[in-house]
Amino acid sequence: MNEQRRIVIGMIVLGLLMPAIAAGFWYAETNRDAFSKARAEQAIENGDWETAVAYAEQANSDELRLEAVYRSAVQALEGGDYAAAEELFLSLGDYGDAQTQVQACRYAAAEAQVQSGAYESARDAFLALIPYADAAERYRECSYRIAEQYLSDGDTHRAFTVFDELIPYADAEARAMEIAITLTEETDPEKALLFARGYSEADWQHIEQIAAARSALTHGRIAVGNEFALFLCADGHADAVGDDTYGQCRMDDFQNVTAVAAGYRHSLALKADGTVVAAGDNTYGQCNVSAWTNVTEIACGAWDSYGVCTDGTVLHCGFSAFDLSGWTDVRSIDACATALIGLKADGSLLCTSADGRFPGSTYCDACITTGAAFALSEDGTVRCADEAVAAWSDLVGIVNSASVLLGLKADGSLAVHPLMPLRANYLNDLLAVENVAEAAPGGSFAILLQRDGTLLACGEVPASIAAYIENNAPEA
Repeated sequence: MNEQRRIVIGMIVLGLLMPAIAAGFWYAETNRDAFSKARAEQAIENGDWETAVAYAEQANSDELRLEAVYRSAVQALEGGDYAAAEELFLSLGDYGDAQTQVQACRYAAAEAQVQSGAYESARDAFLALIPYADAAERYRECSYRIAEQYLSDGDTHRAFTVFDELIPYADAEARAMEIAITLTEETDPEKALLFARGYSEADWQHIEQIAAARSALTHGRIAVGNEFALFLCADGHADAVGDDTYGQCRMDDFQNVTAVAAGYRHSLALKADGTVVAAGDNTYGQCNVSAWTNVTEIACGAWDSYGVCTDGTVLHCGFSAFDLSGWTDVRSIDACATALIGLKADGSLLCTSADGRFPGSTYCDACITTGAAFALSEDGTVRCADEAVAAWSDLVGIVNSASVLLGLKADGSLAVHPLMPLRANYLNDLLAVENVAEAAPGGSFAILLQRDGTLLACGEVPASIAAYIENNAPEA
């Protein structure tokens, strides 16, 4: 009986003591975490990263552990141990700016390779880094030095190839021409450059023929918007025909005009004095062109207006927010709803979309639509991602809408590539046209101007536009 009483009493005492024992364990655990956390913080202050990580793990503090690893990576980067720094930053995942610091490590490593003269390795590293910082510029600098090395070693063919690919960077074109003259023994620099690229005398004559045919083209005399069309008349006034819901056809001020362009629901006209006038939908400010001066060429996106100035810069108003501050020496432009492409005076291209960033400087025309860009080379071929279009030849101009790409051929016919399904009559009408001087394709129809001034329309042409064309045939 006494034994049972002792057991019962012991259990009661133990039950009374358990909360105190648990509290003691909790207190000890809390104190240990606090101690480990304090030691981790002190280790971070002292720059003892391994100790800091160990104590942070004891304290179950991911925040302190990540901070310690981050600071360790920064120290490695600043100390020039780029590989170790990169590995540490990579281990941090999306902590802070760790991924940006990974790029910084690779950039610094590439710079170190430049300093040691390892230009090819540095060039490859900078290429992989684009568009980080000025990696694109550093890539070109390294390529230029590699070309100079080839030249110094007597490998003129490889030097030419690299300089040629670098055009228009620095004096790459002049250097390429100088080497080309030596390689080909051709005194004409332009011909020498082409011959060094593998062109023959027959190719050169073909390019000259293409250029002569290109000079017969017109530009800006016709334009197509959404169910409306613009026509530049011989006396310098512009006619607008079709849907006028937004006032895009109310063009009383369109006199002394040298070019027209059409957006989705607005019209644009360039005047002989370099000013620009607009009509139609101004929801996004696309018609705010009254202050524009010294303009030489115009273009419209769906909800945007653009103008090329005499100094080669580009004006813009409308929906898009492209940074065009770096666009200089621009000669011509083309736009769509989502992008702008520009042809520079040196034959190279600028583009707000990656689709249109083609290397080199042998282009004479370019056009763009959402998701695709096309660049016309001087030899009459097209640079693009589409193999069927890339096989085209003998072209003197290219133009597109969202639905179709047209290639204007030297013989006046059209090459046609649907960008979306076309009605059979639209496609067949385009393929049958001859003697084309200018083309303005729309979504479901196109307006064409022949070399003798005749207007044609293809596709599902609105009745008012068809009637205008029929009533404005050139006099015999």
